Amino acid sequence: MRFNFDLGFQASGLFLYIFNMNRIQFFFRMMTLITLFFVLPACHAQKFLNRIVSVSVRSKPVADVLKLVGEQGTFRFSYNSDIIPGDSLVSVSVQSVSVKQFLDAFLNGKYLYKESGNYIILQRPPKEKYYQITGQVFDSETGKAVDYTSVYSKQILVSTLTDDVGFFKLRLRDRNFPFSLTFSKVGYADTSVVINSDVDPGIRLSIAPKAIELDTLIITNTGGNNSWLARLFVSSRLRAQSRNIGQFFVALPFQASLTPGLSTHGRLSSQIINKVSVNIYGGYTAGVNGVEIGGLFNISKKDARYLQMATTFNAVSGNFTGVQMVGIYNQILDSLSGMQISGFGGLVKRHVKGVQLSGVANVSGSLRGAQLSGFGNITGGNMKGLQLAALFNYAGNLKGVQIGMINLADSSSGYSIGFLNLVKKGHGAFSVYANELVPFNIGWTSGNRKLYNILTLGSSLNNSSRAYTFGFGFGREFVLSDKLKLNTEITHQNVYLGNWKARPIIYRFQTGLNIKLTKRLSLNAGPSFSMFHARQKEFKAGYQTFAEKGFFHFKVNEKTQAWLGWQGGVSWNYGHW
Repeated sequence: MRFNFDLGFQASGLFLYIFNMNRIQFFFRMMTLITLFFVLPACHAQKFLNRIVSVSVRSKPVADVLKLVGEQGTFRFSYNSDIIPGDSLVSVSVQSVSVKQFLDAFLNGKYLYKESGNYIILQRPPKEKYYQITGQVFDSETGKAVDYTSVYSKQILVSTLTDDVGFFKLRLRDRNFPFSLTFSKVGYADTSVVINSDVDPGIRLSIAPKAIELDTLIITNTGGNNSWLARLFVSSRLRAQSRNIGQFFVALPFQASLTPGLSTHGRLSSQIINKVSVNIYGGYTAGVNGVEIGGLFNISKKDARYLQMATTFNAVSGNFTGVQMVGIYNQILDSLSGMQISGFGGLVKRHVKGVQLSGVANVSGSLRGAQLSGFGNITGGNMKGLQLAALFNYAGNLKGVQIGMINLADSSSGYSIGFLNLVKKGHGAFSVYANELVPFNIGWTSGNRKLYNILTLGSSLNNSSRAYTFGFGFGREFVLSDKLKLNTEITHQNVYLGNWKARPIIYRFQTGLNIKLTKRLSLNAGPSFSMFHARQKEFKAGYQTFAEKGFFHFKVNEKTQAWLGWQGGVSWNYGHW
């Protein structure tokens, strides 16, 4: 009490003195005063632990040594004899050290010290929240360390991976004993050991190699690491973990992750199928049976269903059922049953049963549904449904409808609607023919019987009544016999009559018989109906007016006239239907 009173009195004098100083001096003195008020009581609180002692004994009981230290420091120790064995014999020799330094060395730093009254109380510290199991894994035949071996517990769902010299350190939280640890690596037999307590002398384990039988049928997607996205965004250690324990999977209700591997499931995230998965940046899971949301991306090594959303990409190595939505790219290495919506592109390696919708391109193995994109669609196998793109569509075997500027197919029994339609194993023909419009025409047709497209060019041979035509159209062929077919065609033709800006348009419907002469050569002829629409009333000298064309010529309105016409020519056929 005397000490505290004197200190308070001196502090009052200091305040009176400080207020007469300038502001800078006032600041520094205030900081000094505050330091004194905090440091001095702290020093007082540990007055026994800071006292200096010297001890030199040989084969004395622990209780006697502690009593000797207490006598030098004028205090006493208080402790539980169950915690500190007072009758154990020890030898110690220290000179001029603080009581705290002595206790740290004497008790190996395993106890807490607390001053109370005239006592120093010795207590066992609370058990650590986490503990570790360490060890090393070796090959039982060669004795060499085995790197990148998975060490995991199926009971408490923790895991790690050995380093490049076979060492591992497994951090555990709960002391639920006993539990088993399994050691797995591709090319070795799985080995399990039972952990009975947290006393960890270090595990030294040997695992046996085993022969790997290669089946004739190789399933490529079960590992989940074949995706280039998985190889790019998932660490090699995490992918090695996934390969080592590829047959172990668990279903749990929820997981959250920052990045692949930094997850509530740790390095076992690739073996967990979740109902709800939330990935701040990105996640790597076994699969989803509910909802998965990723800040940047989601990667699933098996199946996923219901809803998967991300801003950059979704990658599923198995099947997906439901709705997959992303800002840039969706990838499914097996099949889709539902809808895939992508800002840039979507890939389904095998089958699509539903809708692929993207801003640029869609790719699938086979399709039964619809592909819609701003640029192009590709289906490598059967396409039953609709392909709609601004530029191009491709199908291996077209059994539905393609609508685009350019439509390609290896074989087709469906419909291709566009400016250019090519069927590799379809039918095509080059034709030379005449009609009532101009005497010389060439045409090219490509497609199948149901629907083929037509490109035409025509020219007048008379310099005093010139006319040039070019057009595009569609046709369909009806088989009457092996050597006789009926063709019906609709074309839209532009006519150049000396003025490109005001060129007339002809809409033409024609039908005709096609008589097969040889395997490649055929004759064709038949009637037509044409409607001629022109904005100008007068035409340049030396060009036709089309005022007297065909039969039964009549005027539809001031700008449009119509008539019945004809065409006939010869065709060279290639390909097959």
